[in-house]
Amino acid sequence: MADSERSVIGKLTAPMHKVFPNLHFQVWNRKRDRTLAAQVASLSKFNHPLKQSSENPQRELHVVVVPHYGPDAPTWHVAGQNHFFEIYQSLVEILGQDRVTLFGTHESDPDFAYHRGLLQKIIDTKATHVVGQIESDPNKGEQWSWDIPMSVLAQQWDGVFIGVMWDWAYPWLRTRAQRLARINPKLLVAELCQPISGLTVKGRIEAGPMTMPLSRTTTEAILERVTGAEKKYDLTFIGALYDYRVDLIDKLREHGVIVAVNPHRPDITTDYLESRTNQPTYLDYMYGLAQSRLTINFSAAAGGPGRQYKIRLQEAALAQCLCLTDDTDGTRHFFAPDEYAYFTDVSDIESVAEKALEDPALLQSRARSTQVRAIELAHTDFWGRIENALRARGLRELTGITPPAEPTAH
Repeated sequence: MADSERSVIGKLTAPMHKVFPNLHFQVWNRKRDRTLAAQVASLSKFNHPLKQSSENPQRELHVVVVPHYGPDAPTWHVAGQNHFFEIYQSLVEILGQDRVTLFGTHESDPDFAYHRGLLQKIIDTKATHVVGQIESDPNKGEQWSWDIPMSVLAQQWDGVFIGVMWDWAYPWLRTRAQRLARINPKLLVAELCQPISGLTVKGRIEAGPMTMPLSRTTTEAILERVTGAEKKYDLTFIGALYDYRVDLIDKLREHGVIVAVNPHRPDITTDYLESRTNQPTYLDYMYGLAQSRLTINFSAAAGGPGRQYKIRLQEAALAQCLCLTDDTDGTRHFFAPDEYAYFTDVSDIESVAEKALEDPALLQSRARSTQVRAIELAHTDFWGRIENALRARGLRELTGITPPAEPTAH
């Protein structure tokens, strides 16, 4: 759904919003219901071929990957920080090239063209699984129409759709996912940052939170870049400078704490726009972490209140940099207490950092062991947690991977 459509719905329902806080979501769902039947009917020619492609439920595994951005995106390469490149490449490494098909779209493609193309690709490959990012249409920004092909698949196809999300905190994205979950009982939502089991459909198991996968080729490129990096900074913050983060960094400096902000860049960044313009490469970003003994992670969810697990913990660990974070609820599922450091408030960072830095040999040992853990997570956590959820739902399994055991407090 485009921003303009949400704006119109918001204006129409605003007077009632305080009394019925979910009214605008209900209005949107009813509008989608009214238009869905005709749109699904226009795809009726795919019904019989989809049924035929599903006639053998024991057919060989085959997965179709629908990139969020790619394969013509400039980030579609090894260590390009393109999550769907890593999903695709890691699946190729796990299953073999002959069992993975990439279905790419382009920004210039007509709106909704991907519906027909995807359905045909599923038919041609006799796919058993599809992996796609369900928060918006592929390569179309804010446009969303996933309920159309999802309705066709729910009726005619026996396969599993793995719907990736990384912004469940946003109410409109939750609404989209919940709609798709009601449409298709064979949809498994894989949410990166938050646990959402029972929040799509009551009682339904979903996957997440989880660490985003890295292919072995990208992991090798990262390790080659960061190995041997000189530790130049005791404490850094590396990332986008949202307004709330700028305020927190200013407070930190008011306490007399020296923190290097985005030192991997050749210029000085002071706000969000500057921090997102002319960005260095992902390997440069990783090298900046590798030059840091400690780095700060602010875990506030961008789309709403609360904190969430951030992939920066994983990235810092790969670079042998200890992360200071204000989140424990999510992070504790991935890293042991000695593999990161916790602060409750900005005013705590100085003392937390001083304690971590007081024994350089111990800090280095912690960083090395955490890197080992991070490599294991990069290769097995995402697919392993999805595999556990597929098994728990009675859906056909995909990779056979077991996720790492969650750390225990000690």
